[in-house]
Amino acid sequence: MKLTIYFDGSFWCGLIELDETGNYQANRYVFGPEPKDSEVFDFVCYQLPLLLQKHNVPLAKQPKTVKKVNPKRMQRLINREKRKPAVSTKAQQAMSEAREVSKTERQSRNKAEKVQLAKEQFELKQAKKRQKKRGH
Repeated sequence: MKLTIYFDGSFWCGLIELDETGNYQANRYVFGPEPKDSEVFDFVCYQLPLLLQKHNVPLAKQPKTVKKVNPKRMQRLINREKRKPAVSTKAQQAMSEAREVSKTERQSRNKAEKVQLAKEQFELKQAKKRQKKRGH
């Protein structure tokens, strides 16, 4: 798991990338003003687990080899990562796919609620019509 906190021009954002076996998940969290260490700690403890329960995107398996890295090389790699833009195309693609999944779920849920409401209103009209017909 990788948490990157960056400034996107107007707000401080956190990009959470979780690369499990076979699944890749990327979430963006907006902190607003520059977060203090305590705010980041609270986010990691309380809000991050809720974000990680959302949708995962299946990922083609890529074998990873873990090798011991020379400390100077590690420092160069860290500096190179700092210079890179915070949001990768892979993360953007995963976030957009998760957004599309939640959008379709929300649309189907809203449609079902709308149909249920129309059915209830129709039943109410029918009951009123029957009541009038009885003469009460």
